[in-house]
Amino acid sequence: MQIRSRLTYQFTYLVSAILFVSYLIIYLFSQQNYQDKFYDRLRQKANTAAELLINVKQVDSKLLRIIDRANRDILYRENIIAYDTCNERIYRSNDSISFHIDVERVKEVRKKKEITYHTGDLEVLGTVFATPEGRIVVFAGAVDQYSAENARDLKNILIALFLLFIFIVIISGWFFAGRAVNPISEVIKQVDQLSPKRLEQRLEPIDSQDEISKMVTTINRLLERIENAFKLQKTFISNVSHELKNPLTKISSQLEVSLLKERGNEDYKSTISSVLEDTQELSAITESLLELNKISISDYQLGFQVHRIDEILWDARSMTQKLHEGYKVHMDLKELPENEELLEIRSDDKLLFTAFKNLMENACKFSPNKVAYVCLTIENQQLKIEIKNEGKGIPASDIPYIFQPFFRSENTAASKGYGIGLSLVERIIQIHNGIIQVQSEPNAWTNFTVIFNC
Repeated sequence: MQIRSRLTYQFTYLVSAILFVSYLIIYLFSQQNYQDKFYDRLRQKANTAAELLINVKQVDSKLLRIIDRANRDILYRENIIAYDTCNERIYRSNDSISFHIDVERVKEVRKKKEITYHTGDLEVLGTVFATPEGRIVVFAGAVDQYSAENARDLKNILIALFLLFIFIVIISGWFFAGRAVNPISEVIKQVDQLSPKRLEQRLEPIDSQDEISKMVTTINRLLERIENAFKLQKTFISNVSHELKNPLTKISSQLEVSLLKERGNEDYKSTISSVLEDTQELSAITESLLELNKISISDYQLGFQVHRIDEILWDARSMTQKLHEGYKVHMDLKELPENEELLEIRSDDKLLFTAFKNLMENACKFSPNKVAYVCLTIENQQLKIEIKNEGKGIPASDIPYIFQPFFRSENTAASKGYGIGLSLVERIIQIHNGIIQVQSEPNAWTNFTVIFNC
């Protein structure tokens, strides 16, 4: 079911329920009001008859009966019956119409002073009238013809109004629901026109602050992320193709040259050694890709244990200087807290070791003097590790892309590498719920900052 239809149905059901309850209450109260007015007329007639019968000496029961018959305000099948203090009937206005009244009923009226009841199609009211000789009981009864007719007319009017209003509600609900969902229809049309070939296309913003406007903004942000993902994918494929193509081209060229003519054993050994070196380079690239994918999909956090971050940094420093004789890593750990527990972090020490070793190696590799500076501080319940070097720095335009796999800045083109190390570092830091930041001043320095919560 479409949203427009659902909104129309829900709106119609709600208004129908409200109208039904309202009209039912109106009908019931009106019917009660009609009945109360009818009993008021019966009470008035009973009191008038009793007044004339008791207080006017010239009026006897026969004359009173004549007066009642001449009264134009007589009710349909009206009859008034009076009983004296001895519960004997002393007056009846209509002999052709009678309703049974026993002594118990008369006593009940004397006790309660007024009662109402039904007998057949008659409505009867019994009341007490005080006289100097005592209290007499007067019963007035008649058919409530007008109340029934008015109630029936009111019911027909309310039913007609109910159906009319429901029809109006359905038409107006369909119209306004259409206006409400029209922006959604426009968004759907625009989304249908999106294509991978036109990733820069965005939805037209809506000049309002409602949920549809927020949805359009969210979709545009999603499209922006998708566009960036496609760009990253293209860049990744391009870089991977380039990194794999170079050693393959070298292997192919060397083998083709070797096949051009007969050569000596030394030439073949040299060619085989060169091909083996290129094959090892391909293997290293493949291993790096596998490690990068492993870091991306493995759930390392389940195996985290508590380790001291300063010990991991010392181990990474030692390994960096051991593998590369010319590299120097200076450690600045002077501002360590007295509480050693602040240096502890739940982590995989091997992964963090790999991350810090890569950062230290890069800092030394791209520094003219092959020196890196490491500083560990604690600020605002956060562990902050800074790894800095002096050198060419990183261009501001390259900083957003340095963590992409196989990305190589122009400043690093002359250095050997595959462009995977920083991608690996970033994912390791993310696994540990940390963040990594980069600041660089061209032709001056570069500073990588890693932050963990204590």
